[in-house]
Amino acid sequence: MNKQQEMTSYLRHLIAGLKQGGVRQVVISPGSRSTPLALLVKRESDLQYFVAVDERSAGFLALGLAKSSQQPVALLCTSGTAAANFYPAICEAEASNVPLVVLTSDRPPELRNIGAPQTMSQNQLYADHVKFFVELALPESTPLMLRYSFWQGFQLATRAMHDVKGVVHANIPLREPLLPDLTQNTPIDLSLAQTSTQNLIAQGWFQKKGLIVLGSERSLVEAQLALTLANHLGWPIVGDPLSQLASCDGETQNYVKQADVIFEETRDLPEVEVILRFGKVPVTKNVMFYLRDSLAVQILVDETQQWPDYLYRSQYLVAESLTKVAKQILQSTPKSDQPYLQAWQNLQKLASQAIDETSEQFAFHESQLAMILMKTLARGEQLFVANSNAIRLVDRLSGVSENSFQIFGNRGVNGIDGILSTVAGLAMQTKARTYLLVGDLTLFHDMNGLQLLKSYHLPVTILLLNNNAGGIFSFLSQRSLTADDFDPLFATPLDLDFAQVAKTYELAYQKVESEADFEQAIATSRKLTGANLIELTSQAQVPVDFWQAVLSNFKEKRMKGCQL
Repeated sequence: MNKQQEMTSYLRHLIAGLKQGGVRQVVISPGSRSTPLALLVKRESDLQYFVAVDERSAGFLALGLAKSSQQPVALLCTSGTAAANFYPAICEAEASNVPLVVLTSDRPPELRNIGAPQTMSQNQLYADHVKFFVELALPESTPLMLRYSFWQGFQLATRAMHDVKGVVHANIPLREPLLPDLTQNTPIDLSLAQTSTQNLIAQGWFQKKGLIVLGSERSLVEAQLALTLANHLGWPIVGDPLSQLASCDGETQNYVKQADVIFEETRDLPEVEVILRFGKVPVTKNVMFYLRDSLAVQILVDETQQWPDYLYRSQYLVAESLTKVAKQILQSTPKSDQPYLQAWQNLQKLASQAIDETSEQFAFHESQLAMILMKTLARGEQLFVANSNAIRLVDRLSGVSENSFQIFGNRGVNGIDGILSTVAGLAMQTKARTYLLVGDLTLFHDMNGLQLLKSYHLPVTILLLNNNAGGIFSFLSQRSLTADDFDPLFATPLDLDFAQVAKTYELAYQKVESEADFEQAIATSRKLTGANLIELTSQAQVPVDFWQAVLSNFKEKRMKGCQL
């Protein structure tokens, strides 16, 4: 596929998304950079288009159309000051709550700020007079980018209508050649619709073979309700480490805890017809790949209407809370005992066996600590899991707790900064014994937070996984680099003496080398009124070797058809 065909396919998907979101009318102001969009809009039989040469007049024409219909009307122009002439109509639409979708064509990034003609800054051009702005990526025709383009079109149209109606703006950079391939007529088979739980119940989606995916931070109550729902539907449930599934009082027989092991190879997994997703994609990478490639219908529930699906695979969007969705399904759908659930439970047992057996072959290191962590914490305590390796070890390897406690993390933008200070705030607020599972680089990033623990005499136990490196990179593609490149840029050894660090901040300190040491250190920490630091040292390659051994063991068990 050449560049012209790629651009055409990409823009056709954008237009298809706009139409599915409710756009039926487009006002076009002629220009060069907007040529491909204008030509493709003209060829859409179910779009009515109008041409207005002057952009100021075009803006008010669109305003009048939308004011009358109360449906989103699109405005299209070329690059440069053409877009600025839409401004008065946009201000009026904002003040009058009229839904407009403004599409400004633009030069690509390499032609900006370099003296190219008809080029000016168009990002955030209308400031806070629009309720939503996005600059689209340059056209590509990969499956992901076509779904992205379709999704952006749908989002623009629906955001113009959500809550208080108003103006949304997309800036669309395009490279030459600008003439689209007008022979392209391949049907676009993507579908996206905002709907309600009741509609989905009426369509019978919750009586099929399904899977529940619980993302984002959840309360214990929400996690228990999600487990109840999974049990009622006879569906397996997988979840983010911060979902609380592993530490709540709900029934856990449907919980597929070792999802990163089980979803490593998806070809032989039981058939799934529908996936019910709550919130973000979980941290579990293999579940992410499964969601990306699955042919099942995906339903995304997000009461914030931010629709956190960077895979762009959802077909139905439900703007309701987990609690509301679960209660409606529980009340309106008969209880099911789907026989295929047993296959998922068998896979979970095999994965647990593989982890336990592999653990016996390795000396105590951070993987084993993560394995037993959930069983170690007591009811009413709380756990904060740092980013990078810490949260992934808990996700992949830890078991299900018999005690109810809350798990926290900073997974908004997933940074390693400010972790200790966040934990200080949690402990200060709740007064509960708080455990922080953290790597050496992340602890170093916020050693100022240790002063907070000291100053406020907070009941925090730091579980330090010290491999003297950025251990996460040993799991990533950077591991293929030579030591000359890898060590200074990614491993970044600190060579810190954390016993001395603990002494500096007046923290109780203990170094552990075995499971017995760890259990004893936890017991000791519960007797303290202030903070303490428990350190486990290891090598960055050890958890990588352990993980590969777990996967190999699990694969071998599946190949042998182990019976449970």
